Amino acid sequence: MGKKLLCLVLVFMMLFSFVLASCSPDSSEDGEVSGTSEDDLDADLSNRTPYTLTLWLPAGEGTTEDSVKQVEAAINDILNAQFTTAVQIRVFDEDEYEAAVYEKIESISQKLEDDRAESSRRKELEQSLRQEGLTMPETTAGTEAPVETYVNEYSQSLKRYPSVSEYQFDIFLITDYDTYVDLIDKNAIMSLEDKLNGSFKNLKQYIYPSFLDLARFYRGSVYAIPNNHGLGEYKFLLTNKELAKKYDYDPADLTGSIANCEHFIRSVARYEEDKSVVPLLSWVDPVGMSYWSEDGSWSPLASVINNDSTYNSQGTISNIFSMSDYKANFKLMKEFQEAGMIAEDPDNVEKFAVGVVSASSLAEVEAKYGEEYDISIYERPHATQEDLFAGAFAVSSSTKSLNRSLEVITAINTNPEIRNLLQYGVEGVHYNLNDDNQVVRILDENGKSTYNMNILYTGNTYLAYTEEGMDPNQWEYDKARNLDSILTPFSFVPGLRTASNASNFAELTKLGKEYYAKLNDLKLEDVDDMFKQFSSELTSNEKFSQMAGNSWEFGLNKVYTEYFQKNFAAEQGGEDTGESGGDTPTTQAPTTEAPTTEAPATEAPTE
Repeated sequence: MGKKLLCLVLVFMMLFSFVLASCSPDSSEDGEVSGTSEDDLDADLSNRTPYTLTLWLPAGEGTTEDSVKQVEAAINDILNAQFTTAVQIRVFDEDEYEAAVYEKIESISQKLEDDRAESSRRKELEQSLRQEGLTMPETTAGTEAPVETYVNEYSQSLKRYPSVSEYQFDIFLITDYDTYVDLIDKNAIMSLEDKLNGSFKNLKQYIYPSFLDLARFYRGSVYAIPNNHGLGEYKFLLTNKELAKKYDYDPADLTGSIANCEHFIRSVARYEEDKSVVPLLSWVDPVGMSYWSEDGSWSPLASVINNDSTYNSQGTISNIFSMSDYKANFKLMKEFQEAGMIAEDPDNVEKFAVGVVSASSLAEVEAKYGEEYDISIYERPHATQEDLFAGAFAVSSSTKSLNRSLEVITAINTNPEIRNLLQYGVEGVHYNLNDDNQVVRILDENGKSTYNMNILYTGNTYLAYTEEGMDPNQWEYDKARNLDSILTPFSFVPGLRTASNASNFAELTKLGKEYYAKLNDLKLEDVDDMFKQFSSELTSNEKFSQMAGNSWEFGLNKVYTEYFQKNFAAEQGGEDTGESGGDTPTTQAPTTEAPTTEAPATEAPTE
């Protein structure tokens, strides 16, 4: 062999050894994640290899690095003893978190490309050497490192936990459904379906089924574990018992809608001698009004979600000024308002005939109003997409170990000690418990807490302490509310809110403020004409028309219509496009159990 080829071999071997020098012990030569075996889950702790996993989270303002390290150490004391596993917790400001996750995923993807290119060059060189009658020298780079031990202060020999490598990425939080869908499409997160139907099936008992239904719906497989919490909010219709009896109205007839209470409201306004009594507590929208804006505030683009709606009901997204029921209700409310039948300051009303109030539980309303008012449900809680996927833990496709990662996620969702550490910090350092077993924050010299996490981001809410000032029974109320919640026609629709239509949502929010002000100034006699004018004006607005129309690919109506046609039109007698497939939502109805789904082949980059 010539000197030139020999030099190339030596140089290549030096570079290749350097590239593989810190290869993950869980990566095979082909870069596939081996993870821990099923046997490892049941292995005696003394036979388990120590693992250190990464755990990424968004954190609230004021959270310090020292506080995070204290929480990490306390959690690792538990994980070390139970699983021979440790976590390295890394937190980011909430407004920077998602960008950091995508940057990490992109860096791993780039490293995998580099590894594959390096592997290809090695194969080419091996082929050249074979033609010369030579073989590539063996290298030990990338082989599994032996477990290190150390002797502690009590002369005990303990296993040392490895450091986290540069390209390691294990457990992280996803905070919205469209990000979840995007990461599935990018093959950036692992399917957990087989594990949930096998070694980790116990985890399903801690999660309300609707959460897993949404997680499973897109590809027929769960790719992240949503954090269990209360969904939506009730609206209750209240009617005054004394006044209903006085004016001979049957309470059973005064339910369901304000229209059903109209004559009662008019009777009180006309005949009641006590003028401190308010006929209607506040302005009330029709049942189920849902507004398309950035934050759910009033918008001229709206939907109606009835109390019997569900995930496969056919929904509509409409110009609000073309909705006949909305206009009829608006005219009724405007008439009441102009006649002085609606309270100007609802918060300071002592007695009213009819009112609609929002609350998290029936118990809350009964405690305040039950003695004087008959109470019925006006609007059931909506299990919206935003609520259902407010926080979910996923496992990166480049994880060191899927099994170990799921052990940690399971612990976060089933172990109250770990759950409260992750949410509130270390007891006695970051908080104390009062006599009611509620959290009281410990503040620093500046009057600030140094560890602040969103309770929706840190695991199963129902395992956490309540904070001082909260109803001690709040979690029980939340569980009951979930049982009464409804899945909306839009709960499972991917692609409703994306970067591509973010500016359109901003425009809807802006238009909402503008037209809401116009409605406040509108006179009853002008409603019909002005609704026509407002509808025409909105049709001329490009961004509004994109969202309300059926042609722009990122428009709400376009996205929803395609989703419904692919999934539910056939079963409801509509036209089926026949385009449903692996890259679109499945037509399978939500269920707490589903067929197992193979996890996709994954790779981990060499270090």
